[in-house]
Amino acid sequence: MRILLGLVLFVAGIAGLAWWGSSHQARTIEDEVEVAAKGVVTGAIHPMRVEVSGRDITLTGTADTEDELIDIVASLDAVEGRRVVRSDDVDVLPVADPYETALAKGIDGSLSLTGTAPSAAQAEVAAGHGATGAMDLPLASGAPEGWTEIVGAGVDALGPLDEGSFALTGMTAILSGTAATPREAKAATTALNALPEGIDRVVSVDVLDTGVVSFELIYDAGEGLSAFGTVPENFDAPAMAEALGFTDIAGDTTTTFGMDAALPERLSDLPGLLPDLERLSLRDEGGQIIATGVASPGLDPGYVTSELRAALGDDARIEITAGDAPDDWVTRTNRATGADQVASAGYWLPVYDFEISKQACNDAAAQVQAGRQIQFVTGSSELDTASMSIINDMAGLLLHCTDKIGMRVTIGGHTDSQGNDNENYRLSVARANAVRDALVARGVPAGRMQALGFGETEPIADNDTEEGRAANRRTTFEWPK
Repeated sequence: MRILLGLVLFVAGIAGLAWWGSSHQARTIEDEVEVAAKGVVTGAIHPMRVEVSGRDITLTGTADTEDELIDIVASLDAVEGRRVVRSDDVDVLPVADPYETALAKGIDGSLSLTGTAPSAAQAEVAAGHGATGAMDLPLASGAPEGWTEIVGAGVDALGPLDEGSFALTGMTAILSGTAATPREAKAATTALNALPEGIDRVVSVDVLDTGVVSFELIYDAGEGLSAFGTVPENFDAPAMAEALGFTDIAGDTTTTFGMDAALPERLSDLPGLLPDLERLSLRDEGGQIIATGVASPGLDPGYVTSELRAALGDDARIEITAGDAPDDWVTRTNRATGADQVASAGYWLPVYDFEISKQACNDAAAQVQAGRQIQFVTGSSELDTASMSIINDMAGLLLHCTDKIGMRVTIGGHTDSQGNDNENYRLSVARANAVRDALVARGVPAGRMQALGFGETEPIADNDTEEGRAANRRTTFEWPK
């Protein structure tokens, strides 16, 4: 009996030991299968999970492509000790063809991302660039290599722009938008150099301020000043008006960061020339000055052209034509001088409005000639073209001062002491008559004027100096007391 009991216990012990060994070995194999299976999915593009039960492997998660899933399943099949590999619950991403992702920058500077992303991890990287909506993008396979670098380059390219978009379509990146200046446009284009090799690029950026000065400044004697186009921001339309002696300016201009360094100096010499013009169009095309205009009636266009060239420079293109004669007795205010004018015998003459007396007229004549003189071609009685504006001013004064009965003016011609006395006398008479004739041509009654020559007999300065001789060569206007 004891022998039988012992035999039973021995057999039971052997069976238990065999069961324990089998169970322990099964768990060990299962653990080894799980470790190997997890190693297979570690390199997957998207998160994937494996569960091992009784050496059966169940795969779940997302595969980038069918090929990736096939490769992973094949690797799991090769795991030693596995029994079955199940992959029915794995989602395979759709293929996007062409692959499209787009960035948009709003006027407020915000960035939004639309389209598709290759993976959640890469979408997170895009979100780190400041693009809203990145984490909400649907996933799709087929993205070009370096998708995150492409998006990063797009963010950097949009940075300098006021607004715009960056679109990836297949293997082409398209940048469009608006830039404040060429500097920002260049920075945006340069940022695309970070695109991976093989990505084509298309750039269409509009520059709001090209930096090119391009405007037309228009002066009209009766209407005033106006400007149109793009002017330097450091010398805008109001600054131009001030430089020309105007308090206001009409027109429509925009400003640019570009400059024409010579423009302020050029305009500074124009105020004294505007009274000789009926109209002047001054175009500035990136520093190239083109001036066209009409001289005041009676003024030589060639003379006005030479004066403008001295102000605007030898490189300026200038074309001045003769002005048409206005109808008699039409009035206006000359916008350059602020003086009222009346048309007489085809000329614009200033209107004077003061109580007529011999003293008042003598004082006014001296004021008209202050700082300037009627000049003649050297050695002759031919009036210099530079004297026509003073002749016009004097004609307006004489029309006023001879309007009163009994008011007559004496026009005196004077020379310096150089040369023959008799020749100087004859020259002074001829010059006085030339002035008288010019005034008659402007509507001053001939019977109210007397031309006399005084030669060198009434000097007002020392004839031993050039300055003195120049002062002695003069034309006087006097209402005898």
